[in-house]
Amino acid sequence: MVAYSPGNGGRAALAAARLFSSADVSLTVCTIIPEVEGYPNTSLWRAAAEGLGEAKSFLGDEVNAVYITRTASSPAEGILALVAELDAGMVVLGAGSGGSIRRFSTGSVTGDLLPATQVPTVLAPCGYHSEHRVRLRQIVYAYDEPRPSQPVVASAAQLAVRHGLTQPILVTVVDGDRLGTMHWEQGEVQLIGSTSRTDAMKIMCNVPVPTVVVPIRDHASSEQRLSAYHCITCEIEGRDLDPEPACWSCGGPTVVTSRPLLHTSGPLPDKSKVTPRKAPAANVPGAAEASRRGAT
Repeated sequence: MVAYSPGNGGRAALAAARLFSSADVSLTVCTIIPEVEGYPNTSLWRAAAEGLGEAKSFLGDEVNAVYITRTASSPAEGILALVAELDAGMVVLGAGSGGSIRRFSTGSVTGDLLPATQVPTVLAPCGYHSEHRVRLRQIVYAYDEPRPSQPVVASAAQLAVRHGLTQPILVTVVDGDRLGTMHWEQGEVQLIGSTSRTDAMKIMCNVPVPTVVVPIRDHASSEQRLSAYHCITCEIEGRDLDPEPACWSCGGPTVVTSRPLLHTSGPLPDKSKVTPRKAPAANVPGAAEASRRGAT
């Protein structure tokens, strides 16, 4: 899943995601827009649609991808919810604004996502671009421990097998101190195992290729059921921890489309942070009429 926003960072994320695409591996390109009280902000939805149109033009028809827009109280919450809903195997992010070329600049979304996600996260450096037909060909596992971590080496091997195309994908293990002297080519990515954002950023410095961050958890993770729903009256979607959620726009009944498990590290998150905000029905144009129709 590619968390996309228009700009250099978004294009770098698309270029990194393209490395992993194949006939058997599809991409979901998603734009997260903020939830608003009352009714949907048409300007935000219009801008999201235009941005996804640019993303589709960038990837072209040769990449198997779908393009969607979702609302959430924060980008990280929206990404985590969609990863759970899609059972995505990987998340791809572009660098934050203000970063120098060929380096990854950590933004607030990355900072919130890395400690919480349970799946590998691909971080694309500023200005990263891959040729259209280049696919993943080598994974360089960089470590800064006394010896390579076997679980992370296994993750690298699994990634290589899953995305193998016409030739085997090499997995090279190197000491993190050697990264600054390496020559990187098209189709190569770096893989690291990290318990924190600080660990990841320390190893990522000056690496001009995408970095795959494999989460390493020292504590048990928790999980909770999330309700994904659709409001027929408002023609919008949402997510809620309630088993029978109400529409965040009109407050009326909804149709639950799926109930994926949301995996979280540590204690369960505050429900108020992921529950869509509800506006009083009287504040929504047409809500009273819709209510009368439902009553009859």
